[in-house]
Amino acid sequence: GMKVWTDTPEVQAMRRGVLELTLAMFPKNGGGKDFRELSIAADQHGITEPRWEGRERPETDTSSPVFNIAMDSCILCQRCVQACQDGHQFIGAIDVLGTGTEGKIGTFMDLPLVESICTTCGQCLSVCPTGAIEVKAPLPKVAKTVATTCPYCGVGCGVLAQVDENDRIISMLDDPDNQSSLGMLCVKGRFGFGFVNHEDRLTTPLIRKNGELTPASWDEALELITEKLAQYRGDAFGTLCSAKATNEDGYIQQKFSRLIMQSNHIDHCTRLCHAPSVEAMLTALGSGATSNSYQDYEEAGCLVIIGSDANSNHPVAASRMRRAIVEKGAKLIVINPRRIEMCDFAEIWMRPRPGTDVALLNGMAKVILDEELADFDFIENRTEGFDEWRETVDKYNLEYVEQITGVPADDIAQAARIYAKPAFSGSCLIWGMGITQHTNGTANAHGLLNLSFVAGQLGKPGGGISPLRGQNNVQGCGDAGCVPNSFPGYQVLSDDSVAKFQEAWGNHPLPPEPGLVITDMVEAMNSGRMKALYVTGENPLLSEPDLHHAEKAFKNLEFLVVQDIFLHETAEIADVVLPATTFAEKDGTFTNSERRVQRVRKAVEPVGESRPDWEIICDLGRRISRKLALGAEQEFQYNHPSEIWDEMARLTPSMAGISYDRLEREGGIQWPCPTPDHPGTRFLYEHDFPRGPRAKFVPFDQGPQAEEMPSKRFPLFMSTGRTLYHWHGGTITRRSDHLLAKAPELDISMNAEDGDRYGVEDGEWIRLRSRRGDLEGRAVYTEKMRAGEVFVPFVKLKEHAANFLTNAALDPTSRIPEYKVCAVRIEKIEADN
Repeated sequence: GMKVWTDTPEVQAMRRGVLELTLAMFPKNGGGKDFRELSIAADQHGITEPRWEGRERPETDTSSPVFNIAMDSCILCQRCVQACQDGHQFIGAIDVLGTGTEGKIGTFMDLPLVESICTTCGQCLSVCPTGAIEVKAPLPKVAKTVATTCPYCGVGCGVLAQVDENDRIISMLDDPDNQSSLGMLCVKGRFGFGFVNHEDRLTTPLIRKNGELTPASWDEALELITEKLAQYRGDAFGTLCSAKATNEDGYIQQKFSRLIMQSNHIDHCTRLCHAPSVEAMLTALGSGATSNSYQDYEEAGCLVIIGSDANSNHPVAASRMRRAIVEKGAKLIVINPRRIEMCDFAEIWMRPRPGTDVALLNGMAKVILDEELADFDFIENRTEGFDEWRETVDKYNLEYVEQITGVPADDIAQAARIYAKPAFSGSCLIWGMGITQHTNGTANAHGLLNLSFVAGQLGKPGGGISPLRGQNNVQGCGDAGCVPNSFPGYQVLSDDSVAKFQEAWGNHPLPPEPGLVITDMVEAMNSGRMKALYVTGENPLLSEPDLHHAEKAFKNLEFLVVQDIFLHETAEIADVVLPATTFAEKDGTFTNSERRVQRVRKAVEPVGESRPDWEIICDLGRRISRKLALGAEQEFQYNHPSEIWDEMARLTPSMAGISYDRLEREGGIQWPCPTPDHPGTRFLYEHDFPRGPRAKFVPFDQGPQAEEMPSKRFPLFMSTGRTLYHWHGGTITRRSDHLLAKAPELDISMNAEDGDRYGVEDGEWIRLRSRRGDLEGRAVYTEKMRAGEVFVPFVKLKEHAANFLTNAALDPTSRIPEYKVCAVRIEKIEADN
């Protein structure tokens, strides 16, 4: 029954008075800034001059390499504070300092912004109504704005690409309508777009002549590839697909490999990140995807983050986790040998020794069983293999587990209780590559699944299992069939599936046997079995372990084609290099970590002669088909990526209900979505599992911690991972000035005890050496590291990269390398060097 008037003379008078007071906070010339919202409001109320004199304000904080905070234009509306704190990011880098006329926006202890905990996400900038927070360089006039999807991590944030009149992206805004990011972005999503128009972009095909890569026409390059690849069909050929490319690109590439090249040697970077998770989930559940959604994080009563630094790897997902903790009272359990920022929000932080996760997870499961916290209704009605698994975990009493892991028994028990019986809703298990990149990675993943089964934390809102996917489309790349043992939709190679796709693809024969994964392809190159490789949007000579060995194997190939946007380390040794387009120059779809398919829209024209991946591969497929009289040209004839999606959806039951038309109307849609009227699926396994009515307990014992342990010669553990300001090897972030300015050198994080032990000063330039190679970087003392352990991000900076040191030991099931543990030593670098 309440009535509210918003536009009466009294309201207008009050509003005018507030605006006049607000305008008085500006200097007379407004600091030269565009007031944006404030100036519009003043115009609407007929205010042309402020009634009172503008007051003096503090100097502009220019310490950030990305944006300035100019207090002469600030009206203390506190939108920026709300965005930084409880409104969006839950970081708290800025607040209102002082009171009354002395009030201003600043950091803790009024330090320069660059010295604060600010992550440079720019959320404050996006909400500022006056221009007080603005990027350093003035922006040109915006000609158009295009909604698309961020090309960095698997969160799948929505971005609005602003394009100027010269067809260049000038800024990225957050998309408030995006269902995954809810109007948030991280520093990479907002400021990491500089690579799109970087001067290093490949703009024309290159062919190696007389040992040098020289420019060539598209026709010349594709004819050479056609001539060469026609000689290497079958077992001699392999291809690496790109998790940076679209679903449509990936679908075409695996179709090309299977149909034209008769090879299932197809893989992508999932082999190097979440292959153990996928293997374990396919075995235990029948599906290799995250079971829940970011919405479930916010509704959970307990979040367990294990082996993941979400703040650095998936910042916007981490913000949604913090919202659950701060606003809704969820309990957070962090399991990580290294202290991460999320530990500040944790109820319990467990710090196991590297490689002891199986023992820890089995120990938590035993507590749940011993204290009668298990969900026996779920176990009896929806699982199998429980008795055998229970026998395995029975010996993992708290004292035994503490002895193996170094984690206090009380912490293990309390964590198990909170996870099994949260105060409200369900519990989410969230993990990253700290779980998977081990020789026991698949065992670790099964340990997590078993824990969720025994507690019944699956198939309900606020619960579930979440292997946070790394690349923007690594989920979609697997969905599209870019793996050696499955067609699109994880339809495993079998007589039936081969017959199905053979019929759909023009009744051309398809190879029936599973192919090699990338880590085994490297050995096949080294032995001479694999002779030709086609790489798109990947840089294996920076991402493979033991890079010296990998480089030797790649140089043993008879023919190497690289299709990418930059001439990176792998492209430099290729026989042919093809210029591809970025995400901003093509249409398509990405699928994020919560199984949400989202549109990628062309914002600018391709640079030079670059072409979309799918278009290049289709052209090549038609050429090879004609040369060999395969009669398959029609199978690579498409006018638009939407036609490719429609074909993939027809052949993939879980995506059959998703179309470009629906994505335009509804935004992102989560698979499974089997029919056009299906709304999509927020969480999986409410009633059954893809493998059948029951999930499967798979028992594992704790094995050796690692293939390579510290020794007298190499006394330290080295672990690798991502850093907030770079992405993987840094091929694109090194070409984004804002990001490179934040992290220009390789940091070697260590405990001060190790610095004292080896005579290293904080900030000193040092060398790390393993049995395979060495790198140089800046020693950084931090309490995040335990004595005896060092951390190096795997980005390449100043020619130094962690993967020159890592070892090529593999998990026997998933074939993932052991990136997380290798033995190293610290060496001093003489001053004259």
